Amino acid sequence: MFEPPSGTRTTLGRHHTPASDVDALAAGRLTAGTAHRIRAVERGRRMLMVRAVVETARECAVDAGPPLPSMDIALDLLLRVEQARPDVVVDLLEHPGTGIWAVRALERLHAGDKVPHEGRDGLPLWAELGYLHCLAAAAALRSGTEGTIRLPVREGCVALPTLGRIRLPAATDHDRARTPAVATLRVPRAGSGPAVLAAGEHRLSLPADPGRPSSDWQPVRRAAWAPESSAPSLVLEDCDPYRDFRAQTLPSSSVSLSGGQAERWQQLLDEAGELLSARHPQATELLAAALRVVVPLPPAPRFRTASASYSEAFGSALISLPPDPVELAVTMVHETRHSVLNGLLHQLPLCDTDSPGAEDPLFYAPWRGDPRPLSGVLHGAYAFAGVTEFWRVERRALSGPAADLAHFEYAVWHTAVGEALATLRTSPGLTEAGRQFVERMAETADAWPYEPVPEWPGELARAEGADLRAVWRARHTRPDPGQVRALTEAWRSGADPGTAPGVRSRLRPDPRGGLPDARAELRRVRLAEPETLLARVRADEDASSRPLALVAADVALLLGDAARSVRGYLHVLTEYPRLPSAWAGLGLALTAAGRPTAAHALLRRPEVVRAVHRQTHERYGVSPDPVEVADWIGRNPAVCDAS
Repeated sequence: MFEPPSGTRTTLGRHHTPASDVDALAAGRLTAGTAHRIRAVERGRRMLMVRAVVETARECAVDAGPPLPSMDIALDLLLRVEQARPDVVVDLLEHPGTGIWAVRALERLHAGDKVPHEGRDGLPLWAELGYLHCLAAAAALRSGTEGTIRLPVREGCVALPTLGRIRLPAATDHDRARTPAVATLRVPRAGSGPAVLAAGEHRLSLPADPGRPSSDWQPVRRAAWAPESSAPSLVLEDCDPYRDFRAQTLPSSSVSLSGGQAERWQQLLDEAGELLSARHPQATELLAAALRVVVPLPPAPRFRTASASYSEAFGSALISLPPDPVELAVTMVHETRHSVLNGLLHQLPLCDTDSPGAEDPLFYAPWRGDPRPLSGVLHGAYAFAGVTEFWRVERRALSGPAADLAHFEYAVWHTAVGEALATLRTSPGLTEAGRQFVERMAETADAWPYEPVPEWPGELARAEGADLRAVWRARHTRPDPGQVRALTEAWRSGADPGTAPGVRSRLRPDPRGGLPDARAELRRVRLAEPETLLARVRADEDASSRPLALVAADVALLLGDAARSVRGYLHVLTEYPRLPSAWAGLGLALTAAGRPTAAHALLRRPEVVRAVHRQTHERYGVSPDPVEVADWIGRNPAVCDAS
């Protein structure tokens, strides 16, 4: 399939990754040569994935048809297009939906799906495999290659990847609108008339200009984002059924951006592009070379922007409608860095995964509420290095509360990246290329000039780091039971804490704990929109899932009422003695209240303080004061200086 002799066609030979590419990418630079090599690897990878879908379908004795023709028909059409317009086939191979579809199709084939079995969303396998026919049809339309091909209809729509989708008339009955059916597309020779889709009694002519919408035709939305004409436009992808790789079921064909939503996205992209071009030229180059598609997600509250990228959808980023261009700009930088690193990882491994039978060790990542494998730490460190650089520049350009927030974000992510790099540099799990990449990242981070952070944002940033780590430890580590018993007996006997025994803790990931604590959002509200803090808490739908007393204690802490917040967290612990957020919050409140010894124990080893408190209650029938327990343990270096 797609035998490529030269030029834009993709070869399937081995790819060489120069050391200069590794160095440039580690420093956040994407040169033209590096971008070309990444795209070549991605095209080759997609080519092999499409071929694997076709061959696996043959081996499983299934195919797209009936009611669609064989997948070989679609392949033949793609081959004909490639002979005339190889650039069109290249573009379709690079289309993120192609990779997402191939993964999903292979998963179904390997799971033993057979026609006409339905998938997780009721989509028969033949209709899923029929996306290849849609790719072939789009290729024929774009190249003016004559041909006729049957295509799957889903929820009354026919997808034409990279072009848009055809909507069948509303007169189609309800059942047909919800159940995949088949339509026939006839593409004439270039210049000899419109392409025509036949669906039952209906005949729809596609517009000569595929970028012009009509009642039956929704084109892909293209959005300019950077003032420089050299920066390619982005696709705001709300047409392709394989746009959202997170979904267990395909997005509904009826869901798309309204005119007003599309205008808002364009406005935000314009403003984000101006900001990036004016103050972040290196990040702008990275985005221009790598980011191809933005998949709009529904709006999210400020400081909860949702975004994601996927290793098999290079160049695509899912982003919720942000509240302002600054948030959009930093999110684009973050997700594009993930995408670029995925591209590099498809060329050479950076983490050693050649230990058969051994589970990957897990680590603390100072941006996640759950333990992460080394590859996750590497990915996050790389993405947040870009975020750190973004805020390093922005904090000098902004003023007022916006500057306070930028100072805070810079301090948080500068520290987080430093911690992650320390983990990576001491881990034996990196390959030689991985060590080279991490060392170059560290050199870049070390080159950031020392710039002090104002007191208030800096104080909140330090609290943010301590909070996340303490909640993580309370949630995912378990102290040795025998050592906890010995420490509890020493506490009960009034022993000198300086001579009391130590306690080791082991990582025991809690599958329920993945999201950072809600205080992270409240700190940002406190800095950027202090007048809205109380209203934000009252309106927060998620707050109902947290104890009301915990929410009140968090608010008191952020408003600077240390005594009230201490009382609040203690009250929470009487009802929820295992709650990680309450133990960490108590440590923060005691810091503010001038109780550093107890605070140190709660923030360094909250799992030990909680375990001794619990052991005392269970063995002796009394519930000690958590502050007294923490103060005693805080004077025990064997506990607080260990992990």
